[in-house]
Amino acid sequence: MKIKILLKLYILLFLLIGKSLSDEIKFNAKNIDIKNDGNVVIAYDSDLNISEKDIKIKSNKAIYDKSKNIIEFFGDVYYEDLLNNLTVSSNTIVYFRDKNLIFSEDLTKINLEEKYFIEGEKIYYDRNLQNIYSYEKAIIKDVQNNIFKFEDKYNFDLLNEIIKSNKSYILDNEDNKYYFEDLFINLKSNEIVGKEIKVEYEDSYFGNEKNDPILKGRSSYSSKENLQIYKAVFSTCNTDNKKCRGWELNTEEFNHDKVKKIFEYKNSWLKIFDYNVLYFPYFSHPDPSVKRKSGFLVPSYSSSNTLGNSFSIPYFNIISNDKDITFNPKFYADKSFMLQNEYRQVLKNSKVLSDFSFLIGEHGTKSHFFYNQIGEYNSKINYEINLQDVKGDNYLKTHSLNQTSKLIERDDYLVSNLIIKSQLMNSRFNASFKIFENLTGNRHDRYTYVFPDFEFIKDIDLTDDYNGSFNFSSSGNIKNYETNVTDATITNDFLFESDEFVNKFGFSTNYDVLIKNYNYYADNPNDKNEDSIYDVFGIIKIDSSLPLQKKLANNTHYLKPIASFRYSPNGNTDLSNKDTFLNYNNVFSLNRIGTTSEVEGGAALSLGLEFKRSNNLDFKEFEFKLANVLKLDEDYRLPTKSKLNKTRTDIFGNAKYSFDDINNIEYIFSYDRDLKYSNLDQLILNFGVNNLVSKFEYYTTKKDIGNEENIRNTTTFNLNDENNFKFVLAKDLKEDFTEFYDLIYTYKTDCISFNLGYNKSFYRDGNLEPSKSLSFLIKIIPFSEFGVANMKNLIGK
Repeated sequence: MKIKILLKLYILLFLLIGKSLSDEIKFNAKNIDIKNDGNVVIAYDSDLNISEKDIKIKSNKAIYDKSKNIIEFFGDVYYEDLLNNLTVSSNTIVYFRDKNLIFSEDLTKINLEEKYFIEGEKIYYDRNLQNIYSYEKAIIKDVQNNIFKFEDKYNFDLLNEIIKSNKSYILDNEDNKYYFEDLFINLKSNEIVGKEIKVEYEDSYFGNEKNDPILKGRSSYSSKENLQIYKAVFSTCNTDNKKCRGWELNTEEFNHDKVKKIFEYKNSWLKIFDYNVLYFPYFSHPDPSVKRKSGFLVPSYSSSNTLGNSFSIPYFNIISNDKDITFNPKFYADKSFMLQNEYRQVLKNSKVLSDFSFLIGEHGTKSHFFYNQIGEYNSKINYEINLQDVKGDNYLKTHSLNQTSKLIERDDYLVSNLIIKSQLMNSRFNASFKIFENLTGNRHDRYTYVFPDFEFIKDIDLTDDYNGSFNFSSSGNIKNYETNVTDATITNDFLFESDEFVNKFGFSTNYDVLIKNYNYYADNPNDKNEDSIYDVFGIIKIDSSLPLQKKLANNTHYLKPIASFRYSPNGNTDLSNKDTFLNYNNVFSLNRIGTTSEVEGGAALSLGLEFKRSNNLDFKEFEFKLANVLKLDEDYRLPTKSKLNKTRTDIFGNAKYSFDDINNIEYIFSYDRDLKYSNLDQLILNFGVNNLVSKFEYYTTKKDIGNEENIRNTTTFNLNDENNFKFVLAKDLKEDFTEFYDLIYTYKTDCISFNLGYNKSFYRDGNLEPSKSLSFLIKIIPFSEFGVANMKNLIGK
């Protein structure tokens, strides 16, 4: 019996000794000091391994207090928790052995499973509860570059991957900031619950870097699929130098569907400058990351004299990855209905854009169809197809469809065609088939058919000995018009253009040689005496100039006299009625008479003079250009407006004086060759002082050139960066006829604009009546716009 008792005591003693040895701390260090009768151990350059805890700790210095069972580590401390795959780096760490607790006093960096990276001070790590917590600020980053910033105390439950904090914000990988109070984050499920949320989006998130977009709410819930905010306020407006934001959307419930990528608002009021103006039971739009998303677009309201009030709600629908369509239904007060549609499709080697509509109303059904396809057959051949058709001659103009269509450029003319362009070796070949329809013409003569219409250009290689370039071009077409008139033309050009030669005296000279072959055939001609023409024309043009420069103390003067001589041994047909006159921009060109079928016959000498004064910053202060054409003989067959039919043309040119980048005055003129009278005067004045900018244009032709006189003025007064007034006037002085005038007030910020305008317009088209309107347009950028084209109609006065 005694032996059994002794055996049990021996086993118990062995277990106690084993436990004591296992708990004993042993340092692997360069130097170790033992103090206080062995109760304090100091280790230098230590490497501590606590195997039963799966802990390794390295430091410059470690102090082990056995009585308190605490180990303090100093200097480049690196703590490694092998069991939980966690590391801690700091300058000071305290390990409480009894509590199995780590405390880091200084700046601390924690790496948790290479998933989360924590940085802060005075951080506790409870190994028993698997918690990291602190009462100080800290930052946690994840592998997706999302950043969680905690302003005061927080608690990180490592087992459940749950974070709680009183006050914090999240910076996501798109630089959007989310501020919370009483935050709860489940990192496993990506769920976030918080109170008093404020989301500060990156400034350009909605397309304008001047925005300051913000979303606030009383409470929120976020998951992988949704972000829900209750009692929310949303706006993109900044508040720079403003008492309040331009607009806000106050909503009972905001939802960001992250899967469908939609912002949704329920029971919302649109506030403009703190006033409720519009209620939405439901409103949604794609989030800014979406390039294409089905859904309703900006609704609009308008009013006009001819059409009355109307309301439209466009809808964008994605049919597939390569095609989509926009439906734009418009409802009129007279119960008329118009549906305009824009269809887009991307094919393998081309893209399609089509615009079509139909109108149903008291005056019958009207419609339009426009189709455009641009593509390539291969790397060298491109093509374009256009189809245009309208039912109702004034349909496009009356409904201003050119303002809502990318394809409608003119509302009085239709063009359907097939264009083929090819790039060959040193050559180009273009061909087209065209049908023109003049909507203002009579039914029988409104169509013109041109097919084929072709152009071939060939650059011919020359050796350097030729000192120039040579190309051949051929163009032509067959045209049918006015019901039964058909003509065909082919023009062949052989053009040599020399390089520029500069001699020892400073004269710069170059020359052009052109041989033109013109072929014409007509069936039932109505404006030509001949039904066939076969001609060969030749012309040579020699240009010479002497550029001169004089540098003064504050500026530089440039003077360049120019002489251009041309000669053609051939005459030309009667071009006296051709509506062409000379100006300084075209006088020295080879084809200044503006026709591809002929050249200017006879000999002519064109003289020009250019003067320019620039300051030392190369700012053109003053420019003056003057030209005149001299001929040996009169030629009644040349255009009379250009005076090329005389031995001397008008003296024409232009002068411009610039005071600075804004203020300048320009005068364009054409005087009788004997300076007895003026045939053309154009005055352009740009004036700006402080916040006022005005452009004034006066244009008149008389005597030999024409009989026109009109003015146009555009004046803008900027009250400040956000408010301005604009006035536009266009008037025919000869007929005392005001084409239109506009007075427009605009208020515009980064997120909202108001436009209030008065317009009075007059039409020469007898099918449309003159109109006056007072319009109003408000744009909530970037979401919606509401406009009234004529407020008079709206209020019934």
